[in-house]
Amino acid sequence: MAGTLNVPSPADLRNAGQREAAALAALLAATAPGQSVHGARRRIKQLRSLLRLLRPNLDAAAYGAVNDALREAAAALAGHRRAEALVVAAGKLEGLKGRGSFWRDQAEAYRTAHTAEGDPAMALEAARAAIGRAAGILTSAASRPQGEDGVGAAFLSAYGRARKLLRKSLKSGEPQALHDARKFVIHHLHQSRLLQIGSERRLADLEKLRETLGDLNDLEELEQLTDRHDVASADSRRMRRARSRLLEKAARAAERLFRHAPGRYIKRLGHAAEPRSPNTRVTLQAGE
Repeated sequence: MAGTLNVPSPADLRNAGQREAAALAALLAATAPGQSVHGARRRIKQLRSLLRLLRPNLDAAAYGAVNDALREAAAALAGHRRAEALVVAAGKLEGLKGRGSFWRDQAEAYRTAHTAEGDPAMALEAARAAIGRAAGILTSAASRPQGEDGVGAAFLSAYGRARKLLRKSLKSGEPQALHDARKFVIHHLHQSRLLQIGSERRLADLEKLRETLGDLNDLEELEQLTDRHDVASADSRRMRRARSRLLEKAARAAERLFRHAPGRYIKRLGHAAEPRSPNTRVTLQAGE
């Protein structure tokens, strides 16, 4: 499979991971408390997606330790980002032309409370320490033998998980299931970019699906800020309609992007693949 996809070697991917961990550490070192951490959180997610490709090649304990450290770093930065995201979600929901402000009021109140209670400096310090641990382990961890298809198999596994979870969650509409599906859509998107697999149009469409699922998650979290029995009927209808539109949009995109079973998908990739230069440097895109 790896030969069919012409994927980079685990050594190349590991070097890319080490470079990205160092870049993340530098980014966080230059970030002041209260500044946006959106770019850093996106880069942490990219690094976790790369790590999944390395899983067959890394000592199991080392893999778990690096993954836990990256998860810890993301969690440390999540509070500030969540407060900002909910304000944006409320703005999208209610618009700017006199369509009410109930949801924006809820989001602004949450942001104010978070700002008063949180400590951005401590959150940044925790994230920096976690990234430092991840970088150290990724550099020193022992490798373990794997078949030549290890990276390709890991890529296909993420595609298959995304496909399965999307079908299940879009059918049920259950928020946690949608959240889990989004995680694997993100892994598939990042891995496709990293391995240079798929057209620019497909990557752009995957990014749109990711955003749609993110908007659904933001609406769910926004709704959790208040007792739903206290929500006026007009505000409740607005929420339901917005969620329904996003679910339909996500379902159409998922059907198009994940229509093929994993075996068929890999065969199509094999036919479309172009040779990778042996001197190609594996890189991750900088977070936005």
